[in-house]
Amino acid sequence: MPELSDILGRIGLSTYLPILSENGFRNWETVVDITEDDLTELNFKLGHRRALQREIATWRGVPQKISLDTEAASPEPISLSTSALETLTRRQLTPPPREKRRYRRHPRPDAHAPKKPKTAYVNFADQLRTDPEISQLSFVLIAREVGRQWQELPPEQKRVWESNAARAMQEHESQMDKYKKTDEWRKYQVYLNDFKAQQAQPSAAVRRGLGSRTTSQSIREHSQASLDSPGSPGSSVPSSMSSSGTDAEVCHNALTLAFSELTSLRGEILTEAARPYDEWHLPSEELTRRSIYAFIRGTGSLLYMWSYEQADEILDRIYRPKGRIDPMDMAECFTIAAMGAHYDLECFPDRIRRVLYASGTLHFNEGTARMDYLRTMRLLLTMSFYALLEKHMSARYLIAAGLQIARWKSPVLPRSSSGALEGHWRKIYRSLIFMDSWLSYTLGYSSEATPQDVVMACYIEHDASHAIDEIIHMQTSKIGLIAAEITKTLAAPDFATRENVNMLRQKLETWRQEVPLCLQLPTLISDSPSDLSLFQRRAILMVHIMYLGAVILVYRQSLVAAAESQLTDGASNNPSFSSNDVRHYQTECAIAGQTIARILRLISFDGTLTRRCWLIIYWSFTASIVLLHSAATKLLDGEVHGVEMDLGFAKECMDMLEPCRNSEPIATKYLDMLWPLYSSLRDVHQRMVGRAKTSISSLLQEDPSRMSPQVAVSKLEMAPISEKLSLLLTDPFGRKQNFGDGVRRTPDNLFMISVATQAESELAETDSECTVHTVVAKATWTGVEHADVRTSSIGSTSRERSPLLARQRREPQQRRHQSATTQTQITGAPVAQLPSWTIFALAYGSSPGVKA
Repeated sequence: MPELSDILGRIGLSTYLPILSENGFRNWETVVDITEDDLTELNFKLGHRRALQREIATWRGVPQKISLDTEAASPEPISLSTSALETLTRRQLTPPPREKRRYRRHPRPDAHAPKKPKTAYVNFADQLRTDPEISQLSFVLIAREVGRQWQELPPEQKRVWESNAARAMQEHESQMDKYKKTDEWRKYQVYLNDFKAQQAQPSAAVRRGLGSRTTSQSIREHSQASLDSPGSPGSSVPSSMSSSGTDAEVCHNALTLAFSELTSLRGEILTEAARPYDEWHLPSEELTRRSIYAFIRGTGSLLYMWSYEQADEILDRIYRPKGRIDPMDMAECFTIAAMGAHYDLECFPDRIRRVLYASGTLHFNEGTARMDYLRTMRLLLTMSFYALLEKHMSARYLIAAGLQIARWKSPVLPRSSSGALEGHWRKIYRSLIFMDSWLSYTLGYSSEATPQDVVMACYIEHDASHAIDEIIHMQTSKIGLIAAEITKTLAAPDFATRENVNMLRQKLETWRQEVPLCLQLPTLISDSPSDLSLFQRRAILMVHIMYLGAVILVYRQSLVAAAESQLTDGASNNPSFSSNDVRHYQTECAIAGQTIARILRLISFDGTLTRRCWLIIYWSFTASIVLLHSAATKLLDGEVHGVEMDLGFAKECMDMLEPCRNSEPIATKYLDMLWPLYSSLRDVHQRMVGRAKTSISSLLQEDPSRMSPQVAVSKLEMAPISEKLSLLLTDPFGRKQNFGDGVRRTPDNLFMISVATQAESELAETDSECTVHTVVAKATWTGVEHADVRTSSIGSTSRERSPLLARQRREPQQRRHQSATTQTQITGAPVAQLPSWTIFALAYGSSPGVKA
């Protein structure tokens, strides 16, 4: 009889020898009679169990070709006295009658759903198949060659393929979110429910065979459970992962995607052959501390990320180490220093700033991320700030990874009386939600935050006394969430109904009424001394700018619809809103834009404005667009009153962007779009005012009501300007533009659709030349790369009634160019009556030349 230890060693089951000996199976003679239930009680894994049973069968002379399948369950029970081999042999000799399985159909795919993108491996394979040497191979050889080259692909190149595929998948998810709001998706869900209901009805054959599979199914489940049993030999599954395997997997996938994006961004930076920083090559401690302090000072009052004490501890551990420096410390230090260089431009030049960030990503990997998830969340948040300032799409994936970690780990935090750890976790969680909301309502991406996230991160302990910074952080997150909800609710013009608009207006009004007294604007403008620092005051003003921006978000779809209705003489009028409603919305938006301009002036007076503040840049641009749109609407209506005020406040916002031109490329692109539009509207306004005084009596007339009426501007002239402003108002970054009629507008054909009929009529009835202004722009991710105002002349006669497009084919022979360079001086005009939430602006004073 062979030795038990030798047999177990030969088949790789030596780890089970002590367990077998302890339970009476001390030699091979007793082991050959072991039963299936015995193996289950001894916690044998399924694969190890089958290996031992095969060895027993071979020793007893059963040929290798005979399967030892245990899935064919016997109708008779298995007794403990029956050996596993005898049980298997009996099942092989008397197989149960096999019944034909019912064919289960698959549901038909949704023909209207967005097509799912290919994976990185499939894209790589498609690219290889374009090589003639590979395309001529057989299918099997091509698959083998693709697999070989994919395995040998350098990690950096593989990350690029995976990153591109991940971006495509994220875009697909965004498209699916929009598709789920359509009738086609709802119809397909009804079909799926009906299909599943039909398939869920079991046939008699299936019911008869259900009992015969119960035993094998229970054995399989019991065996599978033994794989993850902590007491089974050879088990390597961590106990922390078994309780929340799904959350851990989702978190791991999000981190993998985030690190892939960081690798891509790092590859773009380190192409300059610069040496990255590490523990043997550190930047200046003085400049690093100065840069880190600048970042905390610039963002700490608006969002929580770091404190000065935490920064000092990191610097001490790096520059005065007591051992080997922790990679996470270096990742945090280099990343914060890179961010601080955005706020203090004299600390590090742009090249060093980029190298600092790349060095931080080098020390931040999946291994260091698992050491401390709170620090990982905070570092992902900080890196997303940098990516946002650099206009890199990795910001979205970094925030998503941080939120996944928060969902996974936050529920298991200790609920201590002091709550120090929980408090830090909640603050970082809240800041991540704000960043997610910011990307949602500025770039139009679907928000990753869930209602559970909001409850967890924005919970207020009413009995606790909060510092002023904590109150600011809370209100920042709240208004950001409302703005994200506005963007999601009014994602398309069809959703801009009266019910939705009123519901969102009520939420904004509720937020305004619940703002703590210390954050209300009358408190800021009071004569009593305040304990607020300049940065806290600036943060409060920014919170109110975000509120005013949310007001604009509520009404912008209505403004665009009203402008289109003006150009088409009511052909595209929205029946949900009356003319009084539209006029009220236009007034509210204009006042919101003017108030943003006043607050921006206050921030610039404080001296706390940086040339790279992305909040200031974005809202200055948005307020300019709203004010120019308001001026264009009034000019189309033939109203001169209020146009000069709108243009004056718009110019103030553009003047706020001018100092940022040399530091932020996006500010340059914004200004390149705004100035031509401003100049065109200013020229139209001057011509309207000039035409009103065409005689000596008109020039001497003091009573404006008795002057000759203004000459209405041509819709053909105003159409491209109005359409361009509508395009920028709804899609400032050029990502998408659809007005709901199935026609995709581009800057080259903005006015062709809306005024074609009007232009044909005007051109057919006049012998004069009609001037057409067109705005030509090239859209990029960050906006419009170039914009200019072109003026073309289209000749016509009363006898010629060809369409507008036919006339434009003859345009090159008759084109004449004009330039608009005249500067205007903003003169006095009464300020419109402000609602209760903007009356504070009068206390600050108005712009030069504007009466308050």
